Amino acid sequence: METNAAPAICVRSLTRRFGRAVALDELTFSVASGQVVGLLGRNGAGKSTLLRILSGQLRPSGGEAELLGAPVGVGTLGRLCLIGDTPDFGGLKNAASFLAVCRSLFPAWQEEEAVRLVPLFGLPLKKPLKGYSRGMQTALLLCAGLASGAELTVFDEPSLGLDAVMRERFYDAVVEARRREPQRTFLISTHLIDEVARTLDYAVMIDGGRLLAQGEPEALTRLYLCVSGAADDVRAATAGFATLRDEEVAGSLVRYVHLNRPEDAEEIRACGRVQTAPVSLQRLFVFLTGEKEAERDAG
Repeated sequence: METNAAPAICVRSLTRRFGRAVALDELTFSVASGQVVGLLGRNGAGKSTLLRILSGQLRPSGGEAELLGAPVGVGTLGRLCLIGDTPDFGGLKNAASFLAVCRSLFPAWQEEEAVRLVPLFGLPLKKPLKGYSRGMQTALLLCAGLASGAELTVFDEPSLGLDAVMRERFYDAVVEARRREPQRTFLISTHLIDEVARTLDYAVMIDGGRLLAQGEPEALTRLYLCVSGAADDVRAATAGFATLRDEEVAGSLVRYVHLNRPEDAEEIRACGRVQTAPVSLQRLFVFLTGEKEAERDAG
């Protein structure tokens, strides 16, 4: 993977308070350039607050944030494209006029990509924007983000209003853009973790304004395993490992366990009477948030 020397995003002890409420709590993480990064968390986890700070719309209460090696400010905004989760086209008449504005805003605008994406998402250029459905409005914003050519392109909850076909087309377009433009960084902020997981090179999980975990998806999940089979066989195979959750499915036991080391998965498989499967990124997020909630309750 090719990356630039400077991280795409670097935040250190980033804090944001709204009165007594703490939206971001000493948040620290860094992600390298040239990746598709998932900012993953529940609604209210602090994702949108973080994006507002990164885009200069909001000042932090403490800590610092850098984009592409420079402090957030006028010098970084021209290298950033942020596609928010609430469409707002002002008084623009149609998609053609909106794209014309975007063409003037982004120095690296890719006209050929815009021309390719608009029919892919079924967007009529001359139809009044007030007649667009919510899904069409979202798709138009996504087209603009993909065609912006911005070094750091951010999508906040990009699938809102899109049907299943259009969601898949968007994620396919991100993967293709990542392949075609390895120097660009794409950040996708979402609570729909399973949906976005296949596109990600890197994941940053936050909850309650704090970092839960960060890393490559495969590295994050390799110490977790799903084991299924007859109840006695599963219990025997997983003895000595921390059990995260048990489920009864069609007379069988499905157990999620936390391994001590990656090699433990092979030892469990060697038992022969159980089936194993990787734990998804979304399942991992659920387990990690449960652990943090338990810690807070105990404290």
